[in-house]
Amino acid sequence: MGDETEARPGSLGIAAAVALAIVSTALAAAALLEGPSLDDYWTLWLSNPAIPIERLANTHWIQDIRPPLFDAWASLLSRIGLTSIPIARLVSNLPALILLVYATRRFSKRLPEHGPFHAIFLLLMLSTPATAQAFGVYRGDFWQLCAFSVQVMLARHVMLVQQDYRGRDDGRLALIAMPATFLAITLDYGGALFGGVIAMVTMLAAIARGLRRWTRSLLIVTVAAVATVVYMISWQNSAWVSSFDLFQNWIEMGSGSTFTIVFALLFGTILHNPIAVAGAWLGRQRWNKGDIGFAALLAIALAASLLAVTQIDAQRRLVTSSNTADIAVMVAALIAIAGNLIADRKMWMTALSVVAAVATIVAVTGNSLGGAWQTGAKQLSRMAQDCPGAPIYAASGWRLDDGSGSRAARREEPVFTLGYRRLGAAHGFDPIILHPDKPLAVAPGRCPVLIWIEQVPATKRIRKEKLLGQIGITGLDKAKLELIRTKSGLIVRAER
Repeated sequence: MGDETEARPGSLGIAAAVALAIVSTALAAAALLEGPSLDDYWTLWLSNPAIPIERLANTHWIQDIRPPLFDAWASLLSRIGLTSIPIARLVSNLPALILLVYATRRFSKRLPEHGPFHAIFLLLMLSTPATAQAFGVYRGDFWQLCAFSVQVMLARHVMLVQQDYRGRDDGRLALIAMPATFLAITLDYGGALFGGVIAMVTMLAAIARGLRRWTRSLLIVTVAAVATVVYMISWQNSAWVSSFDLFQNWIEMGSGSTFTIVFALLFGTILHNPIAVAGAWLGRQRWNKGDIGFAALLAIALAASLLAVTQIDAQRRLVTSSNTADIAVMVAALIAIAGNLIADRKMWMTALSVVAAVATIVAVTGNSLGGAWQTGAKQLSRMAQDCPGAPIYAASGWRLDDGSGSRAARREEPVFTLGYRRLGAAHGFDPIILHPDKPLAVAPGRCPVLIWIEQVPATKRIRKEKLLGQIGITGLDKAKLELIRTKSGLIVRAER
């Protein structure tokens, strides 16, 4: 397919380099500025440095809803003193970013005529809202996106390269691409679906083109990755059976939530950089078999993945923006093909680079300025300062849901407790944790009683008459209740 590909510029020039620097800086800012959330505290709980690794694996990692690979990485970081969430996010995600940029350079050098595609794809992938969100969370989300992006670049390489694997030419490239393929399948159970689909279609493309060595390498790595996933599921299954029941998520999803998530990943990625999409029309005379073949491969992989996601979701609501973020990577690759058609038009490429930089800043600003759990903690701190001695209680968001007595709710109690105490201490107060099995009697006094509840969806209707009983507190039946919404939860203010 590659012999009909037109020669295009080998790089995009200084505009793309400057945009990449701005995008990378903005992502780093996202890691440092985004307030802590439940996902962040889950990672802290899963990587507790006070617990020996073997015990940590058998008591904590086994309860994770994701494979324990990132838990092991986070545990290593915690043991060298990285327990600050913002710093840990940055230190954790920077290696993935550096490896992704390096992989992009290796693919570009291997097939220089396709360098612009890789540069455009890198910019588009890093500037998507999904990437900004992933970089601002202390989980394996960004590693997953980077590994999957390398998989996509490998798929294009297999579609266009003119010779089979040769150690001299492809050795360093394979040292990145094969581990990336393994990680894309094993870092997240949702990602395993997308990574597995891309691996399969890439192998089929390699077989069709007679690339036996690439086929063999991909087959070995894919089988090893799938076997690892099966083993991890069998290991964690015993904990899942005892920890989960009908309520598998902290939030009871609405009927349109899955559609909303997928729609946002599909079209949100496109709308954040329509300049690249314009290349499909502006460069319409330059489409060739290589571009069409790669676009068809991605479209097939995307369609197969979406079909599988809808089938899984029909059985049980497990779809989140995190475990389906690979959709944004595939869409970014599709529009990068279009952008590559006008890579020699300096004005358009400058515009594409500027939009990528601005889109990242907008996405980071939207995620970071709200502060997640930090918003509630700051408000409580100000309220406590206004009336010193005001008691502050904290309860899990599970309490306001029908699943408040579920095993899944009890599973998250220690994580909520860790988050409340750590964030409360950072803002100068020590919240009293409410436990569902031990209701507390409280008498309102001179200062208001403050109750902190995180992980409450904005769409969740709160009934004041049921609220106090749900959170496990008594003595406030005649108090005046005020509900204050925060970015990710609410504060209950009870006064005489």
